[in-house]
Amino acid sequence: MKISRKMKIRIILLLLIIITLMYYLTPLHLSLLQELCTRFFYIPIILGGLWFGYTGGFRVSLSIAIVSIPHAYLTYSYDKALFYDQLLEISLFIIVGPIVGVLKDREQRRTVLNQRLQSLAAIGEAISSVAHEMKNMIIPMRGFILRLREKQSFEGKGALYLDIVEQEAAKLDKMVKDMLIFGRHSPMQREEVELGLLVDDIHQVLDEEFSRNGVKLVCKCDERWKRVPLDRNKVCSALSNLLYNALHASAKGNEVRLLLQTEDHLLRIMVEDEGAGIPVEHLNRIFQPFFTTKSQGTGLGLAITQRIVKEHSGDIKVESRIGGGTRFTLSFPILDHTTEIENIHEEPWP
Repeated sequence: MKISRKMKIRIILLLLIIITLMYYLTPLHLSLLQELCTRFFYIPIILGGLWFGYTGGFRVSLSIAIVSIPHAYLTYSYDKALFYDQLLEISLFIIVGPIVGVLKDREQRRTVLNQRLQSLAAIGEAISSVAHEMKNMIIPMRGFILRLREKQSFEGKGALYLDIVEQEAAKLDKMVKDMLIFGRHSPMQREEVELGLLVDDIHQVLDEEFSRNGVKLVCKCDERWKRVPLDRNKVCSALSNLLYNALHASAKGNEVRLLLQTEDHLLRIMVEDEGAGIPVEHLNRIFQPFFTTKSQGTGLGLAITQRIVKEHSGDIKVESRIGGGTRFTLSFPILDHTTEIENIHEEPWP
């Protein structure tokens, strides 16, 4: 039988009232009953922590401590040893509730995470199956389009229609690739990557499309010759996802910046745009698989990017202002045989 939230609160309040009355009405010379009533207070404390987590455990503990303080002062003139014993018990009240609540919150987070992982695993299998079938359809479609262009020239509406079919097929191919990447978990293949060459490769691949859309792509790297152990293909995929998103969010004449910085044992990569920004209500959801505000797209790009960063034991942050653009910051620990980064320092976004 599931107990509602209101019913749980009523049960705790009822227990508090009954135990408090017993506590104050029991004569002080009946020390055994006094001790028993004191121990009864742990029942609502534990229930508050189990039912409402840290907040519930703390509030119930604090309430019982406040209720118990006047009684403790009543025992001071009667028995000082009992007085100090009750002060110790009040301290335990305040400690026990939050501890139970923290443990309950941790258990709930773990349960939610396990459920999410199971759901993602099932979704990944389904996506891989569907994506493979779609890929088998796309390959001959793009092949036939290429043959048509090679063997026959088109003009007017025929050329326009063929361009549209080719563009839509390319979009569909990109969606299938995202679905396959998301559904298939390939092992990490770290190698020493020269940061300057990584930036040059990304700029060379994307610069033409940025230019075609009237958006300037600026790439900067503090230490071009520095070599960092990364999975080159995965990092390129993550940065491409972020840069394509920045391109789609940018108006003609805007600038998109890719910045690489190294600091001690940390590689920081930033992708900044001057677009419209991300609404506050969407910021907590942008890394969820299939969440997208675009009319076309799978909503998998940022989920894939986040997974790639996590696989490198890194961190990804997003800062955005409506009308002021968006900045994604990827932080990768540069690990050697003796160093492991635990804390990553983020610079404030001006």
